[in-house]
Amino acid sequence: MRDALAERLLARVMDWGPEDVARERPDLQALAVYKYDEYQQFFPGMRFVESLAVWLSQFKTVEERRIAYEFVRTKLIFCSSAELNHLVSIAYPDHIRPLLLRRAAKDAGIDQHLVSKISALTAFKVRQRQCLFLGLSDGARIDVFRRSNSPDLTHEQILQTYEISSGRVDELLNKLSASLTALLDHEAPEEMRKFRTIVLLDDFSGSGLSYVRRGDAGSFKGKIGEFHRRLTAPDGPEQRLVNIKRLEIIVVLYMATDKARSHLETLFKEVWEPLGVEYSIIITHQLSGPICLRPNDGNAMDTLIEAYYDPKIEDQHTEIGGSDLKYGFNGCGLPLVLSHNAPNNSLALLWAYSEKMRALFPRVSRHKKEA
Repeated sequence: MRDALAERLLARVMDWGPEDVARERPDLQALAVYKYDEYQQFFPGMRFVESLAVWLSQFKTVEERRIAYEFVRTKLIFCSSAELNHLVSIAYPDHIRPLLLRRAAKDAGIDQHLVSKISALTAFKVRQRQCLFLGLSDGARIDVFRRSNSPDLTHEQILQTYEISSGRVDELLNKLSASLTALLDHEAPEEMRKFRTIVLLDDFSGSGLSYVRRGDAGSFKGKIGEFHRRLTAPDGPEQRLVNIKRLEIIVVLYMATDKARSHLETLFKEVWEPLGVEYSIIITHQLSGPICLRPNDGNAMDTLIEAYYDPKIEDQHTEIGGSDLKYGFNGCGLPLVLSHNAPNNSLALLWAYSEKMRALFPRVSRHKKEA
């Protein structure tokens, strides 16, 4: 009954006749059932078609509503939970493991294409066990990552967070030592009883700024900036995990933009190269620039973005992006929604809830205000 009422409201808002409803209903129902109804931040009892009808009703003219509706129908990208879990599940076997195999092949002087031969080497198994996987946020989906990669990886080398206590460091090193002894059939040399590769995992980046950006006096801010400080602090527990001169850092993002990759590549030269640390950036699914909307690019949504923007959604957190939020944080201009939350790198019209507009996909911020 509620779905039928939402469809009638949508038809009234869009000024649709019976033939319009007959044409549009099958696609809308399919989109809602297959993906959009699973959005986790809808208000209790709210579903996609109802949210769409309410959102469209806020635009002043039928022509504006048609522009907004066409944008949702043809440009919106919605990543479902199943799709994101798939990206998590392939991150290790399809991306990280091949990189480790190439490293092991180079060390052993073996052709990197001889995958079966390399994977059978004790040296590869040791290198695989010397990897430590750390989540950068809840979005890393560590539970899915663990289940997807057993028995190749052990639970003892996969952690929810990059903030590690002294006691946990001792436990990790002791279990690493025991595993290496089992693989080698003798006690591992002291220099081997440290992690050689640290893999930092997270779900999405639109700009890269939340991971690393320049701070004061040569310091770095962001999640990876914080990890860099913890790893290099002389009295910090994390520095005992590795020999910094033999360390490799791999940052794995399940989804990210071209813009985020470029930013991370630039800043990592300043973060890791002075320490002699090798680094790699792996993006399981990269979003290319053409999907993004830019100001004055001739897109029909430009007028609506300008007319219905409320600057009150900006705060001290969003200032980091260096622009307003009309086209999202840092002007990324993404038409993207993730099933668990809408990124603030997407168009503000999609996610921002303000006095001026009610969002199509309301976003829950990690800060007290939207960021």
